[in-house]
Amino acid sequence: MTTLNLRLVAFCGLSLLLNLNAQAHPAPKTGAEDENIVIKNKTESYEFIEGKADNPVLIKETKSTVFRCDGFRSSMPFVEFYDDESTIDDVSVYVNGRRNKSIAPQFEYYSVESIFYSDARVCYFSLPLEKKGAESSVELTKTIKDPRYFTTIYFSEAYKVESQEIQLIVPDWMHIAIKELNFEGYSISKQTEQKGNTKIYRYKIQQLPARKSESRSPGPSYIYPHLLILSQYAELSGKKLTYFNTVADQYAWYRQLVLQIGSDKQVIKEKAAEIVKGMKTDLEKQKAIYKYVQDNIRYIAFEDGIAGFKPEKADQVLKKKYGDCKGMANLTKELLVAAGFDARLCWIGTNHIAYDYTTPSLSVDNHMICALQTGGKFRFLDATETYIGFDQYAERIQGRPVLIEDGEKYMLDHVPARLPDQNTDYEKRIVRIDGTALIGKATHTLIGESKEWLLTQIHSLKKDKLSVALQSYLSEQDNKYAITDLQTSDLNERNNSLDISYQVDHKEAVAGFGNDLYVDLDLRKDLVNNDIDVSKRKTDWLFPYKQHLVYETELTIPADYNIAELPAGLTVEDPNYQFRISYKQEGGKILYRKEISIKDTRLKKAAFEKWNKSIAQLKKCYNEQVTLVKK
Repeated sequence: MTTLNLRLVAFCGLSLLLNLNAQAHPAPKTGAEDENIVIKNKTESYEFIEGKADNPVLIKETKSTVFRCDGFRSSMPFVEFYDDESTIDDVSVYVNGRRNKSIAPQFEYYSVESIFYSDARVCYFSLPLEKKGAESSVELTKTIKDPRYFTTIYFSEAYKVESQEIQLIVPDWMHIAIKELNFEGYSISKQTEQKGNTKIYRYKIQQLPARKSESRSPGPSYIYPHLLILSQYAELSGKKLTYFNTVADQYAWYRQLVLQIGSDKQVIKEKAAEIVKGMKTDLEKQKAIYKYVQDNIRYIAFEDGIAGFKPEKADQVLKKKYGDCKGMANLTKELLVAAGFDARLCWIGTNHIAYDYTTPSLSVDNHMICALQTGGKFRFLDATETYIGFDQYAERIQGRPVLIEDGEKYMLDHVPARLPDQNTDYEKRIVRIDGTALIGKATHTLIGESKEWLLTQIHSLKKDKLSVALQSYLSEQDNKYAITDLQTSDLNERNNSLDISYQVDHKEAVAGFGNDLYVDLDLRKDLVNNDIDVSKRKTDWLFPYKQHLVYETELTIPADYNIAELPAGLTVEDPNYQFRISYKQEGGKILYRKEISIKDTRLKKAAFEKWNKSIAQLKKCYNEQVTLVKK
């Protein structure tokens, strides 16, 4: 695996389970099993009804799904999520047209790797499909207690859908807006009907392909056809109940949750004083507080329901030493405020989400950070990014709109976008030929997300394994690339570069035939396996972050050899990426330089063919070697 490939790892997802409310089934396995099960027919209905005082407006959801086996005998997991803001009222299972009461749904808290989400629950069971042509169906009724939590209806399923109908029943006293997203290319029709004091929206879908799980894909809101439901306000019994008619309404709801937190200010004040003790400048204090939260609070996810939006008390997060993004943001804010700084909570949607604040909805946000106002501008602090530096930003929040608390009002801003050089990965090797090996020394410098990725990986291991892991990374797991005398800068440092130096013995990098030597000066053949199978890939490709790779090798020419041939090198320029490779002679040395920049993290399907041609050029260049001839 190449250096760049090693970095194509998924970020820890922070998406709210709100976006899963119409995706009840896990993604199918690849291969023939994908087509073994189809959804013959699915009907869904969502009706706004009048509730009681605590929940004046409810949404009654009913679903009926018929599954058919088109191949071999199978069973499939049926899964439905719910939480404190919803209930599953009834589940009925039918096998071959008859109700099967022996299949008992299980109701449990939803967990991932033993970390429990605060109020997310799951209803699940195994649905049998006994032979080819067999049909089983599930009927389910559900109640959503608050229209704010009724956000999206996704059409796509884990299996192919032959026929589907979705209807929304909206009485005249309920005011909503519906945004239709990603409909292009699908067979979707719409009808609107007024029946008395009720408006009915019907969507019919035919032959809808199954969702495909592909690595490095954009979030589902960019890809799949769905409805974004904006519950604005209700007029009941002469009263107006406002939900999210404007961003101001959304902020007011967030703010009343924040005002309920009630952190112990004295505990936070004492801890802030302890952290900044002896420090003289504001910047030192700010960095120290941010680093304290990064180092000492372990990130875990509490999502959905009120816990998806209400931060935990800062003193409780401090005591427990763990928290979700909201708890960590709130602790960062409270420590900074206690130290005398202007810090605020921020709501933000990562680049996993296609929406922005032109659509007031809980689906706009899936993350919380802290804003520090200093020098007339905001610096954004995301303590869930453990090894990223002060005033550096992860790709997932760069350029994203952010909602900043400002008392009774709010502020809208954007997290600054960064250029690829924020994430520079630079290596310089100075080597000479020793038989069939290249020996010498190397220095390696990483900053930004290049550094964060590496530090995150090695710190996930036991301390006695750090050196081994680092050597494995630097050598590309190639046992012919021996590394000794490895030295590094502070592996816990956030704000400066990560500096690494070592002695290198690259065996079999030189081949001799007669009077000629052939030298391969590039160990790290980045992107060599990154061409894209356009016949299979269905979605755009996302790089984890903008990247800037610069690798240089300085080779001393042996005294009894001359240069017979230097490769021509390569220049590929594209708005989204850039490849540059050069060879040149300076005195008795050959200087090799490779620079790769990924300037836009989203490579669109329309650009795949051009990308593949660029990769082909890169591969060809990698196959060329320096030729030396004996004098």
